[in-house]
Amino acid sequence: MAPFLIGEEGPLSGLTVSFEEGDEWVIGRDPDLARVVLEDPMVSRKHACVRRTDLGYLLDNYSTVNPVTQNGKIVTESVTLKEGDILQIGSTFFRFTKKEGEKREEAAAFPAREEEKGFDISALHLEAAEGRWLLKVIAGPNSGAEATLQKGQSYILGKDPTICDVLFQDLSVSRQHARISVDEREAVFIEDLNSRNGVIINGKMAEGRQEIKTQDVVALGTTVFLIIDKEAAYETIVSKPLLFPTALEEEKIEPVRPWRELMISKRHLLMAGIAVLLLLAGVASLFSLFKTQAVIVTEKGETEEIQEKMARFPEVQFSFNVSSGKLFLTGHILTATQHEEMLYFLHTLPFIQSIEDSVVIDEYVWSNMNGLLSSNPDWEGISIHAAKPGKFVMNGYLDASEDLDKLTDYVNLYFPYLDHLENRVIVETNLKLEISKLLEESQLLGVQFDVKKGEVIIAGRVDADGEDRLKEAIEKIKALQGVRRIDNFAVLTTLSTSFIDLTEKYTVSGTSKKNNKEIYVVINGKILGKGDLLDGMLVTDVDPQRVVLEKDGIKFQIHYNLQ
Repeated sequence: MAPFLIGEEGPLSGLTVSFEEGDEWVIGRDPDLARVVLEDPMVSRKHACVRRTDLGYLLDNYSTVNPVTQNGKIVTESVTLKEGDILQIGSTFFRFTKKEGEKREEAAAFPAREEEKGFDISALHLEAAEGRWLLKVIAGPNSGAEATLQKGQSYILGKDPTICDVLFQDLSVSRQHARISVDEREAVFIEDLNSRNGVIINGKMAEGRQEIKTQDVVALGTTVFLIIDKEAAYETIVSKPLLFPTALEEEKIEPVRPWRELMISKRHLLMAGIAVLLLLAGVASLFSLFKTQAVIVTEKGETEEIQEKMARFPEVQFSFNVSSGKLFLTGHILTATQHEEMLYFLHTLPFIQSIEDSVVIDEYVWSNMNGLLSSNPDWEGISIHAAKPGKFVMNGYLDASEDLDKLTDYVNLYFPYLDHLENRVIVETNLKLEISKLLEESQLLGVQFDVKKGEVIIAGRVDADGEDRLKEAIEKIKALQGVRRIDNFAVLTTLSTSFIDLTEKYTVSGTSKKNNKEIYVVINGKILGKGDLLDGMLVTDVDPQRVVLEKDGIKFQIHYNLQ
């Protein structure tokens, strides 16, 4: 008999995977690579594999980002699947079983009620037996259910049918929520099992193992129950019969006389008639002051009620089948917390019998993708997030355009929602070209800069005339996309400090004049004049006391005195 994987909790809850044909089944998100395709963004393209062998059915994990777990343990090597194993694949918990028709049995174990409550009393399973203590559900989806607690027994409360003794069909109840036990002294204790919503007793959060008294109100999520001591004495108030010392005499009633025999004064009739006429006249004048309109009483339809609940989630679309009571959801939602909040609101509507949830949780999508990106050290600064539902943004910095091309190809292959992704990755080589062009246009050739992860460092010398140009250039650099911060270390120089003195490095050994105007100097055995080069520096001026040179916007001077 072929085994099954039955989805019990998560976005693929209710899905059944049968291992009938073949000997190997690859599980993943990519239909080209996987034989069993799971529509879950937390599932890798090739996530896991189930193989049929002589030893039984073996499970192998292929995902390094979100590995498969078996009964809460990460699968690191081939493991044998056993009856009742709980497997987490992506965001969904599956149960492995070889029992044919188990899905129908589970459906029969939790029949839907046609009343306002979401589930029948049979959603709470516990054998009826005589005992002192009674657990009675008074609020929540299982309202009205009862269970007897036996002396010396311990019970697991939750919604996992493979582990729990008392089952609650409630989304706010964890798979293993709490443990309730009755000791030999007939005392009842409850203990929280690291549940999501905790255990609340009489309005206070319980810590550790705590005793429950009779009539204590205990809340697990939205399910509320009482612990009742059936052997306790309760006062019964019985009203006493009314006793009178003597029988009451019946009041004698005179017979009613015919109206014709009554004598009514004509004066009284006249006054009554005048009063009636005045009253009618007053009422008529009062109604003439107002324009009457029909009052239309509108009743909200089922679709309008759903729209009110979904107003906080505009990126989620829905379709409701009135005849079956089934609600279909699709679209995007930002976080898992908001997703649970949305489902909680919808479950408060009594006419919704079931929900087919295909909503994408963006938090899971970007977490999975960021895990893949972090595996490549070249993309260490690249990340994806969503500021709004369904609006993904990829940010970060890369050195060259070739790196951006590689990143784009990788994202196109592995990111499932490309039409919802905005690429804001900055190539620092292109950013440096833009900054260099701005400085050149501002005639700031003596200014150097460097760019690292969006931080621009400016250094160099700027003369007094270039101070305003530098400030204007910095404002333009701030406006460039990808610039996060600017550190300005440029030095403003005056006329006396704008030249770098090279007198100690170079010595003028002689001078000469041409046409008694142009002066030439001899430096390191070379005759230099205006326009000549000295070690890459351009001679811009020669006067009787100094030689002025310039290179890359920086000015130099060599003093001499040969008199």
